Amino acid sequence: MKTLALDDIDRQILSELLRNGRATYTELGQLAGLSPHAIGPRVRRLVDAGVITGFVATVDFGALGRGLEAFVDVRLGSAVDPDAFETVLAELPSVRELTFLSGRFDYQVRVSCRDADDLDQTVRALRRAGAAVTETRIVMRTRSFRRAVS
Repeated sequence: MKTLALDDIDRQILSELLRNGRATYTELGQLAGLSPHAIGPRVRRLVDAGVITGFVATVDFGALGRGLEAFVDVRLGSAVDPDAFETVLAELPSVRELTFLSGRFDYQVRVSCRDADDLDQTVRALRRAGAAVTETRIVMRTRSFRRAVS
């Protein structure tokens, strides 16, 4: 994978988009000291190069009734196909994120559940999908740090 050379303006654009993914070209231009017409091609170049991979909304899952968050570490059974496991997890409504890892566990699964019973049912579903060992940790607090791009 080729690394794209970034200048200070690109870094300003990326830092602002990390902070506010809905920033307009006008807002980005004011920040960087350029016109909106000069910002547009820069953002498109960053998208085309794969530096910007998407624009997302952050959602408070608690406001949707899924306020119990947890991380479930998963070690698959030896005969379980990882692709099949991932396909099953993609269909579970409580699963928010799946990360394939090196080390003692194969996956870390982030879930947002309605309550303890929903968490229990989710862990049971992971086991039916092929998890031989699970370890669940409930999230007590989350803080995100939107860092400037350097």
